[in-house]
Amino acid sequence: MKLTGFLQTIQYKMDCELKNIQRKKALSKKRNEILSYYKKQSPENKELEEAANYLKNSLLNTFCAPFRDNYKWENIEVLIDSSNGLRYVMHQGKKLYFVRAFNDRTVKYCYNGLRTEQDPDSPHCYLSDNFEMKKDDVLLDVGSAEGIFALTHIEKLKHVVLFERDPQWVEALEATFAPWKDKVTIIRKYVSDCDDAENITIDSFLSDKSYAPTFIKIDVEGAEKRVLNGMQKTIQLPCLRLALCTYHQQEDFKDFAHFLSERGFKWSASKGVMLFLNDLESVKAPYFRKGLIRAHK
Repeated sequence: MKLTGFLQTIQYKMDCELKNIQRKKALSKKRNEILSYYKKQSPENKELEEAANYLKNSLLNTFCAPFRDNYKWENIEVLIDSSNGLRYVMHQGKKLYFVRAFNDRTVKYCYNGLRTEQDPDSPHCYLSDNFEMKKDDVLLDVGSAEGIFALTHIEKLKHVVLFERDPQWVEALEATFAPWKDKVTIIRKYVSDCDDAENITIDSFLSDKSYAPTFIKIDVEGAEKRVLNGMQKTIQLPCLRLALCTYHQQEDFKDFAHFLSERGFKWSASKGVMLFLNDLESVKAPYFRKGLIRAHK
């Protein structure tokens, strides 16, 4: 039994190493493809030009801009909570927990990525100087995962609803928000355009609630359109603000900008551009995409 377990461990490590090698090759190939494209084709605007120029002297990354160089994962301190066995980091003086399956290195990588994407110069930053979280806001965090966005602003918020289907992340969320459990609701469903055992629409969720959201963050790995289709009533609320990711699908930025404009929103795009590297096959010319839209009425 011990030998079998040892062999399984060796096989697992070999498989992981092989996947890492294949991933690096795929990223290198895509980088060369992008650089070749912009060598032949002049960038259409300054944002694309800056990203392409940065990539000339850097490995392929979600963010091709100098701000990402400010973040290093190596010095992040990971702690373990003896009461539940979960790893966490201290985020702005508050405990941010991660899924049980993560080891120290994975937590460091993950938290570093979270810090990087919310840098003020990041295309993925939900807020800006004139688009902020306000005191007593009611936040719907659609696709909350680890919940860092809500945790950052938890003291200001009147109430927050975290939508997260993955039970591993739900466990981490419950630990993170235990000190504020009286004003945090966790919904263990996907947010979509239908209502069933695993899905819920924002309109149906809010139908029997005494509160109305003032801020909705939507970051759901490409299902953003379905979320919007399921909030036809909610989208009409006055004073509503949206932070809506637009980089998962090639045409999302254009489509969502049109959708929001038709419904009376004023909107602006986040700074810069980014790459969606979770699906390299979908990354086609002009490759870089706008990260998100900040919209308000």
